[in-house]
Amino acid sequence: MAKLERTEKPINVIIEERQRGELGLPEIQRGYVWKQTQVRDLIESMYKEYPCGLILLWKPPSEMVENLKLRESVISTAEVLNNNKKPTFLVLDGQQRLTSVIRVLEGVTDIYFNVEEEKFEIKSPKIKGNPLWISVTKVLKDGAIDVWSKLKSNISGVDDKQYEEYLRRLNRI
Repeated sequence: MAKLERTEKPINVIIEERQRGELGLPEIQRGYVWKQTQVRDLIESMYKEYPCGLILLWKPPSEMVENLKLRESVISTAEVLNNNKKPTFLVLDGQQRLTSVIRVLEGVTDIYFNVEEEKFEIKSPKIKGNPLWISVTKVLKDGAIDVWSKLKSNISGVDDKQYEEYLRRLNRI
């Protein structure tokens, strides 16, 4: 019987494993189906530190990996999909959530955060031009301090204490 082992990993570690080509999505998994509103809600839940479910990874025996068929997905890097590298782990559960986080990180799904109201929204005309709405992708890629510095130069009439609060909120993303 296979030995089960529970390991807790922060999402950033799983993202790093994906970038190293260590993750694969078995072909038995369904394709990505989440709507943008579901992605927005996931990002908001992560921000608020609500439970967001588990991501179940399986490390199959090496002899099984050789004949493995993978589903094309953003979870697998091009190296893995082209059979130049075999994945170390297979994503058995949590594929929709993991794919959603990757899509936000890569800017495929535009989710914005209002630093004043602490709300998340999908990119839309109503938030365009309002400097208080910040791209979550930009925060993840450029860092909270860089985004905060640009925010400070785009708005006025805010005291230092409120600017510090904005930075604290951006750092939580």
